[in-house]
Amino acid sequence: MSSQDQASSSNDGDTGARGAPAGIPEKKRRRPPLACEQCRKRKIKCDRNSPCGHCTRARIPNCTYAPIYIPESKAGRKTSSKLPSTRAGGAAQRPVLPAPSSDAKPTTGEGREVVPESLGPSKASSSGPSSNVGSASDSSNVDWLIARVHELEDKLANVVHITEPRGNSFVSGKEDSVAPLAGVISKTRYFGNSHWITITDLLPTEFAILGRAEADKADVYHTLVKCKTLGRKIKKNRQRPLSSEKLGDTIPLKELADQLIENYLRTFEGVLRILHVPTFRLEYEKYWQNPGAANMCFVMQMQLCLALGATIYDEIFSMRAMAMHWVYEAQLWLMLPAEKSKMTIPGIQNLCLLVLAKSCCGVGQDLTWITMGSLVRMAMYMGLHRDPKHLGKMTIYRAEIRRRLWATVLELNLQCAFEAGGSPLLHTTDYDTELPANLNDDQLVDENDGEIPVGPSSDTPTETSVQLAILKSLPLRLNLLRLVNDFRASRPYDEILRLNSELTKACRELSHKLSCLQTKDAGSRGSTINYFHVSVAELFLYRFFHALHLTAIAKSFNDHRFYFSRRMCLDSALKLLSLWGLSGKPLNTQVEGQMDFVRIVDNASGLFRYINVQSLFFVAVELIHQKQGHSVSLGYLPSIGDSDLRACLESAKSWSLERVRAGETNGKGHCFLAACLGHIDALTSGLSQEEVDTAILRGATESANSCLVALTEVAKREGVPSEESTPEPTEMDGVTNMPLEWMGDWAWDDMSGISLEPWSQNTFGGGMEQSLPGHF
Repeated sequence: MSSQDQASSSNDGDTGARGAPAGIPEKKRRRPPLACEQCRKRKIKCDRNSPCGHCTRARIPNCTYAPIYIPESKAGRKTSSKLPSTRAGGAAQRPVLPAPSSDAKPTTGEGREVVPESLGPSKASSSGPSSNVGSASDSSNVDWLIARVHELEDKLANVVHITEPRGNSFVSGKEDSVAPLAGVISKTRYFGNSHWITITDLLPTEFAILGRAEADKADVYHTLVKCKTLGRKIKKNRQRPLSSEKLGDTIPLKELADQLIENYLRTFEGVLRILHVPTFRLEYEKYWQNPGAANMCFVMQMQLCLALGATIYDEIFSMRAMAMHWVYEAQLWLMLPAEKSKMTIPGIQNLCLLVLAKSCCGVGQDLTWITMGSLVRMAMYMGLHRDPKHLGKMTIYRAEIRRRLWATVLELNLQCAFEAGGSPLLHTTDYDTELPANLNDDQLVDENDGEIPVGPSSDTPTETSVQLAILKSLPLRLNLLRLVNDFRASRPYDEILRLNSELTKACRELSHKLSCLQTKDAGSRGSTINYFHVSVAELFLYRFFHALHLTAIAKSFNDHRFYFSRRMCLDSALKLLSLWGLSGKPLNTQVEGQMDFVRIVDNASGLFRYINVQSLFFVAVELIHQKQGHSVSLGYLPSIGDSDLRACLESAKSWSLERVRAGETNGKGHCFLAACLGHIDALTSGLSQEEVDTAILRGATESANSCLVALTEVAKREGVPSEESTPEPTEMDGVTNMPLEWMGDWAWDDMSGISLEPWSQNTFGGGMEQSLPGHF
């Protein structure tokens, strides 16, 4: 072949088709994409319209087409003057594709995209012959451009996700995606989606009316200010002198102490295994033989057990002040030096009891997540997150106590994170501790026999059976809570349904397991598993339905694809309320453990209050939307009767007032339920909007007056001086000029001082965001 022929062959644009030199692979043409980017991503056929049919049906407003890049070697002489100029080194500059615009690209008559002239000729000219200016350089440019396009596509996807308009059910081009709520800021604290207060976003009418009542200084506002002032005086009267030199000096008489200790061992210890009961009883008897010689670590442990036992001592929690004092003393003791000396198994036990007592006795119950963080780190510092078989030879007693305590730490951490709306900050890969053995306490021996105990089968009821039944679903609940409180990314609705299926299976297995164990539990020494244990275990699991479906329930009233979430929230709420005796038939207090459970839900704070409030909100939301004329089912699913739901709210209204009579100093739960009932009754009667607002305000006012009467009774019972039990007019002058913060004051019973924030609705996500003056 002549030199001219060789030059002609090297400049031919179709060299690969006519035969490449030996040893050089044939170059493949990159076919330009004709489908829109959304259809390409979902791998479905596109009709190439703008927008295409699939995107129109999926309600995707921005149907975009990727620009077609035509290499310089195929551009031809027609556009050679428009290509980038060469640099000093002679190499052509790399063309850069702009980020795809959200606007639809113009199309031809066949629905194909028209390529901008600056990027090269149309597709019709892309197959024509063109010159080849260096195959190696051209291939490098093409590879770089492909990588650049992929990078820009990823950036565009992230931008579309972040700037998605509120209220859109579809995020990042995916159907049925549910975006996370924005969370709540109240009194310097951030609450994630699992916190009970986020459901109040679905009840804007009540908050708006109560907010106007505050601005207008209506009767309900003045009455609630009186309740707030009187509640502060009651809490101040409960405070006892606290001194590090007098720790452990307030132990009651042995007869009363015995009763309180038995209350704790009969209830909480059967769910969360913290103590080795035979060892505790032995130390308890030694204490009464010589109280002055007792170890202070055991004294604090005993005081915390006394505080928890006091919550179910009677119907009105008459020992509330003393229980709070015991908790404060234990907290002070744990803070005193030397802290290193408290990093022992008894120290871990005391910290577990402290977290539980703070929540139940109302001592900073909103801050237990912070205390829980110290407990998790102390437990990991002591190696409880590693299975004892990796830590050297241990006795059966020591190994099993470590496994039980780590299981208790995991469960407490999960529940505290749920209540705070935060992340559990633990993953299943962070520990390898095995499950505790299904053994009774008297089967644990502190001997170096080197033998692994062979306990009874899991179907045999023991003192550890309830804890083991709860632990089975712990990995699922850890993952679920982490996803629920993740504020970064949306979740496809299919993922929510998958998690719901797994959670439903776990709840059914738990209920069936505990029911079978109760049936077999008929030992000579009395029952091991009672109603209290089963109810608390079901609370730990069934409450997760609320957090899982909360982000989707707001969409369910207008979109039947999310109706399942609405139904699951309502069903789980009624299940939890039935444990309280507020849904269906009342509890039979003759059954062992039911009286204890009734008293704990009437007297205790923490999860025994918050779970019920969250459940009641779901019932109120459902009933109000039914009365407003929204569809209540898909047509083939039966709806729940209005009378049943209203009776549930009416029972809860009485329950919330009983809590005030039992010493709770905040009556806003009762007030808000009364406002919801007034709203429901007004809608049932078909009143006008103005009359509905009046009915809501009237119900709230009557409720506030009832709470003031109940608080006056509490003040008289607890010995608050009569001259302080009723606020004087001069004292109220400086108070009534301050706004009350509705949810902050309602959420935290033990906060001293009056908030300077308005008591209107806080900032949420989901398209119902409100701006509050001075809130931040």
